[in-house]
Amino acid sequence: MKLQLGSPPSDGDPFSSFIIALQAAGAGEGTVKLYTSAIKSFLDFVEKDPRKVTQDDINRWIVKLMSQAKDKRSRSVTLRYYTIAIRRFLRWLGVNITPVLPRARRKEVRAIREEEAKKLIDSTKRLRDKVIIRLLLETGLRSKELLSISKNDIDMERLSIHVRETKNGEERIVFFTVETKNLLERYMRKENGEKLFNLSYQALYRLIRRSGKRIGIEGLRPHMLRHTFATTAIRKGVPLPAVQRLMGHKDIKTTQIYTHLVTEDLERVYRNAFT
Repeated sequence: MKLQLGSPPSDGDPFSSFIIALQAAGAGEGTVKLYTSAIKSFLDFVEKDPRKVTQDDINRWIVKLMSQAKDKRSRSVTLRYYTIAIRRFLRWLGVNITPVLPRARRKEVRAIREEEAKKLIDSTKRLRDKVIIRLLLETGLRSKELLSISKNDIDMERLSIHVRETKNGEERIVFFTVETKNLLERYMRKENGEKLFNLSYQALYRLIRRSGKRIGIEGLRPHMLRHTFATTAIRKGVPLPAVQRLMGHKDIKTTQIYTHLVTEDLERVYRNAFT
């Protein structure tokens, strides 16, 4: 659902007013951070009242950002998001400009195979770590979402988790298996405190990387387990709109990137059979 930001103030700092309007409308923390960085970058560059900017101002800012970025794919994605943020900010101010929208390179999606996922679980001995890996593989949760879960968010009867702190601010329900339920119950009996996992993102990242390295997967990251959940769900026949809801994607086009990996699987099976 599109955020309703109201009208800009007649005086004062439009930048601060816009960010406050985003927060008041319920924008997620990630969205607020993105808009803050993009608008600050743009205003620092143009050094003028944003109500007086021109199309040329925006184009010159985009070119400057292009020249500063090192990684081409990250550059294209960031530029696109930044430009969308500036476009919305200017429209909110009533500035009638349609900026050039840089094309984003397709994001590389890496997932592990089902047999690797099983090996990853089987090789993990510590109960907490096994629960973490199983949840990431079975729910498709983002790292921040996983680390925000409290014990009260878990429904053992429905085998589900109420995810409250999401990227886009929209709560959702995800599910897990009976095997994971048994591990969760054992883990929760041993651990005190309201939060399910008392970990930082850095600690989670190191945990997953070490776990992957132990079975020969270099560079394994928590988000790759989220990708693995999505591709596994599609391979097993879960409809794309259902995968979208489970993943917490606002746009189904984001979910469709995983069908590319499944198509590659089909091509590999075909080539192996007919060559």
